[in-house]
Amino acid sequence: MKTVLIVEDEKMIRQGIKTMIMRSGVPIETIMECNNGETALEILKEQEIDVMFTDIRMPKMDGIELVQKMQSLEHIPLTVAISGYDDFAYAVEMLRNGVREYILKPIEREKITEILKKLNAEIESRKEKEENNQKIGYQQMRHLMLSDEISGEEQRTIESQYADHFYTGNYYVCCQNQVKRGELSDDNYIFMKI
Repeated sequence: MKTVLIVEDEKMIRQGIKTMIMRSGVPIETIMECNNGETALEILKEQEIDVMFTDIRMPKMDGIELVQKMQSLEHIPLTVAISGYDDFAYAVEMLRNGVREYILKPIEREKITEILKKLNAEIESRKEKEENNQKIGYQQMRHLMLSDEISGEEQRTIESQYADHFYTGNYYVCCQNQVKRGELSDDNYIFMKI
């Protein structure tokens, strides 16, 4: 897990959550903090956050409005709602907007650890799946480039399934006129930058 964001207006609670996260045993590169939903939304627009812990009742923008507004962003963090109120309506509204966990104050360290381990496992699984899909996408790209007998329909199918995994920048293409397998000299290949 790279980045965790804590959104809580009460400084002592925010620092307590940060300490619990640091002691959870889950490897985290960066723990960020802010004291309201407006600031959190700006952070979410500017960088990828893996996990966000947010209070529900805060000044400027509360946690419910924050999770509603972040649904339009490209990267939505796994979110844990924190509340001092055991209010079923709040919990339902947060869960409707994709919140993974709803915990009550006072927060128990064991609960934070349990949640972080669960969310970290999900992030790692997602990352592994993405890497496997990317490898398959590269294999499909190779198939597209090297196959003489690929149909237009097969090409469109591969493109629709793996377009996100193809390189989006410039390509370097190596063309080769190979007489015998294994023979390669300076006069039978060229490099082109597209």
